[in-house]
Amino acid sequence: MSFVPRFSYTHEMVGHLGIIEGARAVIEVLPLPPDTTLRLRHDALQRSTRSSTQIEGNPLDEAAVRRAIARSTRTGSDAEQEVRNYWRALDRVEEFAAAQSPITEAFIKELHRIVIVRGRGRRGSRSQYRITECPVVDTVTRRIDYAPPEPKDAPGLMRDLVRWLSSAEAAQLSAPLRAAILTHRFLSIHPFNDGNGRTARLLATAELWRSGYRMRGFFSFEEYFNAERDRYYQNLQMGLPANYYDGRHDPDHTPWILYFVETMARAAAELQVKATSLYQSAASDTLPWENLPRLQQQILTRILARVLDGVENPFVIAVSDVVAWFGVSDKTAREWLKAWAADEFITPVFVRGGQRVRHYTLAQQWIEEFFRNNGSQLTK
Repeated sequence: MSFVPRFSYTHEMVGHLGIIEGARAVIEVLPLPPDTTLRLRHDALQRSTRSSTQIEGNPLDEAAVRRAIARSTRTGSDAEQEVRNYWRALDRVEEFAAAQSPITEAFIKELHRIVIVRGRGRRGSRSQYRITECPVVDTVTRRIDYAPPEPKDAPGLMRDLVRWLSSAEAAQLSAPLRAAILTHRFLSIHPFNDGNGRTARLLATAELWRSGYRMRGFFSFEEYFNAERDRYYQNLQMGLPANYYDGRHDPDHTPWILYFVETMARAAAELQVKATSLYQSAASDTLPWENLPRLQQQILTRILARVLDGVENPFVIAVSDVVAWFGVSDKTAREWLKAWAADEFITPVFVRGGQRVRHYTLAQQWIEEFFRNNGSQLTK
């Protein structure tokens, strides 16, 4: 049977959607001082990463998360690897959203693989749906909180979900409603053995970003889920029986959607207040990095993370950094670095007396631009 979500509009829901749209309209066009935009984007990515992984039990505090992100290394604890994976998954979501492609099963499997990979990993590999039972068990009472559908049913349920998401009916809904339904249905199917919660929140982000709800990269709603984690879980449960086949297969999604858009509205309204407080009355010129290709903008965000964490030589970029940041092969990393050097975005540093490149460094013009437009933020 095809998936057709059931829900009803309420006055509260419509009000929350109006707040989201109003904040979005303001944030997208509000002139801001040049020294705030890259920092706001970095902070939103870091908050999303910390909050979404913390919901699943990651113990790292804010400082530890900042260090894990700033240091491109293949070593470290599982918690640090989990944080780096999530940041890299957000990079992939940004790339996906820029192409405005529909969410497919292939993309979902790729995103999940990034979330759970250990060690170096490869960006091109994909996860497979679970083939075993995977009940969600309370860690204290050992009681089964949720019994997902049987493994044999998961592939068909995922096909139905993706089919609905690309349907004309789904397109008629606002993006926050689609993101809410996608999140709940994905978690109900529980298609993978591990990493379903993080993947669900990334998929919600992907659906919002591809639909124009990125709000210049400043928007983060996962922190609100994390701040009231019990409420988040209670709303996911919606008072339904623990077994998928006893009612979760065809629930009324209204309570969850109402909670989801309420959370989005709170986040959007607070972001609007913050952006308005930073308002620059005279419209500024387009910031130089906003004309850079997506990957080069992401490199600047990574460098900002290093600077904020006090990493030594933050502007030095090695092949291993690109491999760790983007999950690509050494060969691809070298090709990207050569192309960026040709664009004069980075400068090669050669081994003394030879032609072999030791590493690369951000080009001097971009280092100067970086500090010119971020200097006041970096000293806070």
